[in-house]
Amino acid sequence: MRIMRGFPRKAPWVMQGREAVGFLTAPEQTSLVGVMMLDIHCHILPNSDDGADSMETALLMARMAADSGVTTIIATPHSNLPRAKEKNFRDAPLAMRFVELIQRVRDAGIPLEIQPGAEVMCMPNTVELLRKKQLVTLARTDYLLVEFFFDERLEYMDDMLDAIAAEGIHPVVAHPERYEAVQQAPGLIGQWFAKGYIIQLNKGSILGRLGRSAQKAAAGILSRGLAHVVASDAHDTLARTPGFSGLQQYLEDNYGFDYARVLLELNPERICRNQPIIRAD
Repeated sequence: MRIMRGFPRKAPWVMQGREAVGFLTAPEQTSLVGVMMLDIHCHILPNSDDGADSMETALLMARMAADSGVTTIIATPHSNLPRAKEKNFRDAPLAMRFVELIQRVRDAGIPLEIQPGAEVMCMPNTVELLRKKQLVTLARTDYLLVEFFFDERLEYMDDMLDAIAAEGIHPVVAHPERYEAVQQAPGLIGQWFAKGYIIQLNKGSILGRLGRSAQKAAAGILSRGLAHVVASDAHDTLARTPGFSGLQQYLEDNYGFDYARVLLELNPERICRNQPIIRAD
């Protein structure tokens, strides 16, 4: 079983202060040779948000993902959500929760690599938090997974993505097919794509599990080759599940083998390596 290089040798409860926070920031060149599929958006970190509600659930999610052919998951708890108990900013307690999950997955013999990340709600303070290095990027790279409220104004989303990019960070737009502005103005995705913003679609949207509007928007984005990556956005083991069972074949059947590989393997791998992604156009 492959485990993330640079795995801390100390037990989670021994890591303190700068050492623990450093786990979330020091880039590691991970070897991803021979991987099959990677999931860059998954709420598997237990007791951190509305995802896995226990370590036991997290391990079940990890097993489901591995059994479906996923070899790497970036754990992405919600971050910067208003009124949320856990803000999940970059600090020692959050780092130790990541380390504990990695250790428990390894101890369970599950062939799955876990990387740290977050799904950051774009609020007016987001750029300030970036400058203060309080946000957890995807796998310690220059890619930041961001989300908006589903009814957010188009102009606000544009301004926030532009501001994040101006900081030298690559915004990865989580599930844009679920945003009302995108559903009503599909051309918006083409504008973000042209700017180099990363478009991440949800498995559930593509398979019709998150409503007809989201499915229609996702199909339109895929048919135009404007998606860069597909992720599970998994929260549990029953409704919004991890893993790509059925998804890979669906993408191959409807959009071709090459595009499916870009969405599930090549671009997620490039994000983990902090490399430029592949455009399908």
